[in-house]
Amino acid sequence: MTTLPDTTAPAPAPTPLDAAVPAVPVVPVVEGHVADGFEEVREEFHRNLSEREELGGAFSAWWRGEKVVDIWGGVADPGTGRAWEPGTKSLIFSGSKGIVAITLLVAVQKGLIDFDTPIARYWPEFGRHGKEHITLRQTMTYTAGLPGVRAPLRQEDITDPLAMARLIADQAPEEDGRAGGILYGPYTAGWIAGEVLRRVDGRPIDRFFAEEIAGPLGLDMGYGIPVARAGEVARLEYGAHFLEQYTGFFTSDDPMTQRIWQNPIPFPHEEMVWNRPERRTELIPAANVIGTARAISRLYAVLAADARRAPGEEHLLLSREVLDDARREYVRKTDPLIDIRMVYGGAGFRLRSTPRPGVDGDSFGHDGGGGSAHLAWPGADVGVSYITNRLIAVGPDDKRASSLLKALARAITRLGA
Repeated sequence: MTTLPDTTAPAPAPTPLDAAVPAVPVVPVVEGHVADGFEEVREEFHRNLSEREELGGAFSAWWRGEKVVDIWGGVADPGTGRAWEPGTKSLIFSGSKGIVAITLLVAVQKGLIDFDTPIARYWPEFGRHGKEHITLRQTMTYTAGLPGVRAPLRQEDITDPLAMARLIADQAPEEDGRAGGILYGPYTAGWIAGEVLRRVDGRPIDRFFAEEIAGPLGLDMGYGIPVARAGEVARLEYGAHFLEQYTGFFTSDDPMTQRIWQNPIPFPHEEMVWNRPERRTELIPAANVIGTARAISRLYAVLAADARRAPGEEHLLLSREVLDDARREYVRKTDPLIDIRMVYGGAGFRLRSTPRPGVDGDSFGHDGGGGSAHLAWPGADVGVSYITNRLIAVGPDDKRASSLLKALARAITRLGA
């Protein structure tokens, strides 16, 4: 195991009181450990902090049941200067959708639901207004025509999942011709999934996850976080070009775009609303899962191991049959509003849009707005999570997660994946 030393540049010589004193450059410190052979991952994390505009974050990877990378560094709260610590957590935005998928799959494993049964069987009110045949599989793959809520919403409304479920039940699917393929939305899939689970099990999705998944596996993560522990969560901030990438969606006069991306605007320019206390402590299933990278990567490592087991073999969380169905490609289309090519497995996991040879060629999971990444690589028996508190635009502006994943893949290949 290796850890970077805590080093700083020498202090400058004394200067007159009225002279400008340049800031003392601080060499970023990467805390935590990497196993022998994974040093390049630590080096890339250090580059994230020193060269790629990282504020604070953590990266963890499990390989063959062993934790081989568990590192963190930077600042958890830019207002106070609080450092990122071993237990610091971050909100993972749409990475939460992968956790929703996992939660639903456990319900499938328990015989509570089926992805291809009409939702109205579980939740009769949902079947109104032409939705009687819509399934969870369509909902979780954004092919149901329900990417947004039609009723006007305020920022404070989205923390009430029961109210959101009632609004969704009382609306029709989108009829615009663009609704024939994938129409991705930030929240509705989570509200629908949560209400279905509540109807069949009686527990809200956060409690179901805590009692059936996080508790038994010892995972420090969940949908939101208790009020008493809210101080463990990193404070978020907008980074390079993050808001600019959404300008067209947040200002468009297209009615469907407005229903999806302006009702309410997920990332308003005037405020980082996700630092509000209620965004941490209430329930927004598709967007406010909070956890350590260590816990999230462990969960995906369990899935990677289960996906490698023979059909019928004893599993840790999900059977091979359930996972095979969940990660089988269901839809591959470009969202016409956001112009992003998306590939979804049948349970709501994002799959690689351009499969490539190597240990990550069969990956599944879900990334999060601003740069976080969370996935399993069954072919290599790997689970990975990268969390951050500085949101940077997707694409060439943000190489943080990709640099770590590539370094991890190279290390595993060298060590005999």
